[in-house]
Amino acid sequence: MSAGWIFGFFLGVLGIISHFTYIRFASEYNYWLLVVGFFLVCVNARR
Repeated sequence: MSAGWIFGFFLGVLGIISHFTYIRFASEYNYWLLVVGFFLVCVNARR
């Protein structure tokens, strides 16, 4: 498991959590955090 996969996973989890609760900065960009996290997981899962 690479560091990029773990970082993408945590970005995705932060995006989901910030959708349901208010986290300053993260709640404003929760959709993009989820998209970038999903992209990083997909790219790093191929390795």
